Parts: sequence; structure tokens; C-alpha cells
Amino acid sequence: MSIRLYDPKKDFDAVRRLWEEIAWIDRDDKDDAASLKVFLDSSHNLVAELNGEAECLVANCPGTIRHLNTDVSMTVISAVTTSLIARKQGFASRVTAKSIADGAAAGMATAALGMFEQGYYTRLGFGNGSYEHVVRFNPANLNVTAECGVPVRLTEDDAADMHAALMNRWRGHGSVQVLPVGHWQAELGWTDDPVGLGFRNDEGELTHFFWGSNKGENGPLRVAGMAYRNREQLLELMSLIKSLGNQLLLVRLTETQHLQMQDLIDLPFRSQNKSEGGKYAESIRSEAWWQLRINNLATCIAATHLPARPALSFNATVEDPIIRYLDKDEPWQGIGGEYTIHLGEESELKAGHTAGLPLLSASASGISRLWLGAASANRLATSGEITAEQSLLEQLEQTLALPTPRTGWEF
Repeated sequence: MSIRLYDPKKDFDAVRRLWEEIAWIDRDDKDDAASLKVFLDSSHNLVAELNGEAECLVANCPGTIRHLNTDVSMTVISAVTTSLIARKQGFASRVTAKSIADGAAAGMATAALGMFEQGYYTRLGFGNGSYEHVVRFNPANLNVTAECGVPVRLTEDDAADMHAALMNRWRGHGSVQVLPVGHWQAELGWTDDPVGLGFRNDEGELTHFFWGSNKGENGPLRVAGMAYRNREQLLELMSLIKSLGNQLLLVRLTETQHLQMQDLIDLPFRSQNKSEGGKYAESIRSEAWWQLRINNLATCIAATHLPARPALSFNATVEDPIIRYLDKDEPWQGIGGEYTIHLGEESELKAGHTAGLPLLSASASGISRLWLGAASANRLATSGEITAEQSLLEQLEQTLALPTPRTGWEF
């Protein structure tokens, strides 16, 4: 297998053909191809060759993820694509592992991706994120009384302003930033039937907005991105969406970190029962579509600040399956090893075990999910991703009682 850096002059036509073949972009669509170029130009790309041509491409870019009040560096694996003639050759796993290793060697403490199916990326040490709630509702049924000003219309030309608003939005635990503006610009270019509405302050700065796709006269409107800086701006966006209810019958959005949508919907169960099975069926669905893994355990533990909680020290033995997909000469070989971990207001990791401390055995996916709070210690023990005496599991439940992580950004 030949894995190398993407060469735009040599490889673009092959990658475009690959993306058209797997239906990630439309065939012979010049606008889709232009957005693909923007996306690739803002990414670190690796390809695998078959018969002298790129038949697999993995793209990543720098980002961050927030642990309580601390931002931790993150490699965003933004595309894993393999052509139809190159399937079942091990290309995707090997190239993705190499992409993660490159990011880790460059100092990225974590990596994250959106998964196409449960289990595939577990072999690379990824563990499920938290459930995201996808809400489908009739906007006319929103119980919102906040005043709403006159919004501005947003287009692809406002990509930089929207990206800046996302970067400066009100954030919480688990929230993600995708740093290159080109990634957001490409997503705008790939949006069919786009709708963007927002609000600017007196200086002309875009402060809060939503962007999405409206498929028909009566919807559904799919909200793909949203940013706001405070509660008032969030409620103004909800009021704006409500104002569309004189025409739209359905809006689909991912619940934000600072709101439980069911609280704002009049008679949600009645509406769901009445619309069930129809074109505009209302629902609330939960799914864990994203996954994360730790690349530098020492950095992530040092970024963990847990004031006013019981301090906890324990030994940890971590197994990282990604090592099976890495060449032996790679400078980074996963996070497997034996450690002593102390959690508290100031947390730290040391190499090796310490006599007399309880032992936690964990996969890379298990300790990643535990650290972020994507699943509790007892849940992870039940699924087999960590193993420990029940007393240690109960202590971990108390010390790592974290808010539910919410990304706030699709990637």
C-alpha cells in the first residue's frame, strides 16, 4: 500500500471522480467540484494509490474540543473516502490511522470524526460521543415570546462572518471548533436550497445566525449550523424560526447545548402522534453520530480541572488497537501503556503504576469516553470498555460527574 500526501495537480481529478462515484458530490457539477477544491485546499490530505491513482483519501484539519472550561487541541477527521474499486483492501483504516498519527505527532491531543456506522472506527481507538437530540417540529408550535428583529439574509459570500460567529459562540463542555474557514465555506457550497438568516450588531458584526436547507414550499427546513453568544440571542433565533411557521410545516435541527427543545414546543406528544407516518412527521430522536479518541493522555489529564470534587488517584492500564494499523517507524504509537492518574482541581499523569492504588483497565475508546464524560464509568464497565473494582467505578462516577458533551458543530 502506497500512502502519501495529496498532490492537487496530480490527484484532484481522481479524487473528484472518487467523490462522484460514492455520491458525496453530484456528477459533473462544477459548483460541487469547486467546493471540493476549497475543502481540500484547507485540509491536510493523505491518499492511498491503486494502479498509480488515488483511490482513497482521508482529510483532516485542526480544531479544538472543550473540557469544562479548557480547550484541548483536536484533529478533525473530516472525510474518509474510498472508491468502489478499492473497498476491502484496508485502505481506509490504514490511511485514517496515519492521518491520526500525523496529527498526534504535530501536537493534537485528541481526534474526532463523524461515523457512518457503529464499530468501524473502534478498531482505531475511537469511542462514541454523547447522544445528540435531533428534533423535528412544527415551528408554529414554538412557545417563544422573545422579540425578534428583522434578520439579514446570508449567502456563501458571508462564509467568513458565519465562521467567525461559530468560533465566538456561547460554548460549553464538549463544544467543538473547526479552525479552517474553508471547511465551513465548502459546506455552504454543498448546501442544496440554502437558507441563511442572522443578526448583525451596530458595528456590522454577525453575532447570531442559522444556516440550513429548505427542500420545499412547506419544508422541511434542515438547520445545519447555528451560533449565538447568549441566552437572549438563542431565544431570538427560536423566535425567528417560529415566524416561519406561517409557511413551513416542519423544521429539523440538532438540539443546542443550552436548550431542551421539548420545553418550547406546545403539546409535543399530541403533535407527534397526529403527524406520525406523514411527510411532516414530528419527532425527537437520539443518536451518537460522532466519535472521539485521546491521542495524548498526559495533555488531556493535565487539562482536566475538577474543583470542589473528591480527588482520586488510581493506576491505569490502557490498550490501544490503533498500533496494529501503524508502521513501526511512526513516531507516535498510540496511548497504550501503564500509568498513574490523579484527578482533582489540578490533575496529572505519570508513567508506570504506583503501589497500593486501585487499577483501571481500559481500551483507548473507553478512557477517551470516560475523560470526556460521553458515558459514565458504570456504563463503560457494562459495555466492556473499562474494567475496575466497583468501588473505583463509584469513585469515578463522583469525581468525573461532567455535563453532557455537545459538539455544537457538525463535522
